[in-house]
Order: sequence, then C-alpha cells, then structure tokens
Amino acid sequence: MIKKIINSFKKLSKVKKILVITGVIAIGFGIKKLTAKDEDTVVYKTEKVSKGEVVSLVSETGEITTSGKIDVNSTINGMVEEVYVKNGDTVKSGQNLYKVKSSASDIDKAESYFTYVSAKNSLESAKANLYTLQAKMFGEWDEFVENAEKDEYDENHTENRNLPEYHIPEKEWLAAEAGYKNQQQVIAATQTNLNKAWLNYQAVTSGTVKSPIEGVVANLSINTGQEVSTDDVSLMIKNRGDTWVKLAVSETDVSEIKARQKASVSVDAVKKLEIEGIVDRVDDVGTDSSGIITYNVYVNVGQVDESVRAGMTVQIDIETQRVEDSLVVTNSAVKTYQGSKAVQIIDERTGELLYKPVKIGVVGDTKTEIVLGLEEGEEIVIGQTTTSSQTSTSNSGFIGLPGMGH
Repeated sequence: MIKKIINSFKKLSKVKKILVITGVIAIGFGIKKLTAKDEDTVVYKTEKVSKGEVVSLVSETGEITTSGKIDVNSTINGMVEEVYVKNGDTVKSGQNLYKVKSSASDIDKAESYFTYVSAKNSLESAKANLYTLQAKMFGEWDEFVENAEKDEYDENHTENRNLPEYHIPEKEWLAAEAGYKNQQQVIAATQTNLNKAWLNYQAVTSGTVKSPIEGVVANLSINTGQEVSTDDVSLMIKNRGDTWVKLAVSETDVSEIKARQKASVSVDAVKKLEIEGIVDRVDDVGTDSSGIITYNVYVNVGQVDESVRAGMTVQIDIETQRVEDSLVVTNSAVKTYQGSKAVQIIDERTGELLYKPVKIGVVGDTKTEIVLGLEEGEEIVIGQTTTSSQTSTSNSGFIGLPGMGH
C-alpha cells in the first residue's frame, strides 16, 4: 500500500508534489496544536490561612476649613504711620497692631460717609416698616379667627365654609404674613449693605488696624512709611486653636463613620506631609446638591505646619473598623456562593475545586477577616491561570492540575 502511494507520488508533476508536501506539513502542525491544547494546565495560586490585622477605610477628598492662623489685611488704604507689634509678640483680640493714614481725598471721604449714613437710615426705615407689617399681620389673624368662629360656620353649617365670606379673611391674613416675612428678608439685605458701606468708609478714614483674634504675630510685612491697601496681607496671627478638615460623604459611607474614629490626612499642596486626626462630628441631616445627598464630616487635626492654609485640598482616610490577631485571607479568595460567602479549596483526591462556606467579618482594602469556617494553616485558592504543561514550571504557592479546564 505504501509502495503504491510512493509510486503515485513519483508520477505527479513538480507543482502537485509541492502542494502535497505542504498539505502534509499543515496537517502535522494542526495535530500538534490540538495535542498541545489538550495538555493545557490550570495553575492555581494558593495561600495558607494566617493570622493578621484588617483595617477598613473610608477614603474621601476634603478641604482645610480653619488652620490655626489668620491673615490680617489693612482695613484702610493709605500709609503706615506707626507699627505697634513685632514678630513673636502675643496679642489679644482687639489690640492695636498698626496705624494707617488714609490716602483718600476729602471728596472720597464725604461720599463714603454719605453712603454709610444712607445705608444706616435705610436699615432703620426697614425695621420700622417691619413693625407695621407685623401689627397688620396680627390684626388680620384676629379677624380671620373671629370670623371662623361664627355660628354660621360651625359643624352644622360646614357648607358655608366654601363661601368667599369665609375664605377672604383667611387669604388677607396669609397675605399679611407673607408681607411680614418678605420684609425680614429686606432687612437682612439692608444690613448687608450697611456692613459693606461701613467697611468702605473705614477704608478711606485714618485709623488703627486691630487684631481679630488672640495669638502670636508672625510674617510681619509692613514698616513705617509703607503704603498698604485692603487687598494686601500685612501680617499673620497664629493662635492655639486646632485645625479642622471638612469633607462631604455619600449616603453609603456616612453610616460607617462615627465620632472618635482615627483619620489620616495628606495635604495635596504640601508633599510628604501626613497629619493624624480624629473625627469630631458627623451631620445628622444631609445636604442636597443637584439631587445628590451628602453629609458633612468634621475632622480635628490639631496643630499643623505653617504651610497648611485654609482652603487647601486634602485626601483623607478614616479608619472605620480594625481587627487584630484574627484569621485573614486575601480578598480575592472570598467568593459569593449560594447566597452567602465561601472560599475554594482543592480536593486532595480528585484535584477538583470545592467550595467551603465561611462567615466573614471586617473587609479591608486587601484582606478579609474570617470569623468562621477556616482554620489557621489551611490552604485555599486565591486565583488561577491556564498554561501549557510542556512549558510550565514549578512555582511556590502554585498548584498545577493537568487536563483540567476552568
């Protein structure tokens, strides 16, 4: 048979012989590939259950709200006449820091004073109007109550409560109440205008700049004869107050955060600066921002480096749970199985994967606490890969099982 095949091959043309040889080679490669696939090996990465610690963190971005110091600007545009303090001096709230002679013209001073007096008069007028509206509101209320208590509107004549004569006094009272509440908003706006007018008047009036808080003078940057403006920082007052961080936390995470929990804070603008803090309080009522509810959390980080300033962005990790000396496994080892949790082990007899139910505790970034179901030293599967048995090598922590698929 073989001889007949060889003779037939010899009778073929040169081109046909090449085609036959090429086909035979291709078939050989195909058979080899199929054989190699059959010999693929599933390699399981394993680890032994051990004791350790698990830390659960809530990570958020926030900002420094107070930094234990305050910048002091001049309240007056003009020239420094006297400086009463130097770096390192301890000052009290309201203490004189330096004196400034205003550079404003007489016309500017007069205009600023006129604006201030006008704003003050507007506030007094708004308050007087408020009293009038309040009296009107009370009067309308009395008329509404007196009308509603008439016999013609009692429980035997409820149909009369649909008449305009019943509702008109009520609407007049509600309108009076709305006018009174609106006037309260007018007063608030007028008070703001008065505050602004007063600051503008101060800016053109010679006087003394005072310390806003108690503390220690630092970074003094002014001298006698120097020009200053309300935009320039003259010095800094450092106090003994603590620094605070404020962050907005989602509905999901806020339930895990409690007062007295530890926090680690890193300041974006100051490299390699890590600050330890304590959660001081958590808002009970959320804040709605475009339909997204968040809860404010306030973290006290104590005394901080002078480079840390209010408004700086920080990254913060709050430690919500910690367990030590407990059985732990790598997070990837824990699977969802039949509505609960389990790990996978390898059957020593068959080499097959088996699920072993477990009860978990604290879940950290990389480790999970095992409360029930495993013992220290047990070997579990934490991952797997597929490789050829012809090229696979023995690695510590891996178990290769030839002939098994996923």
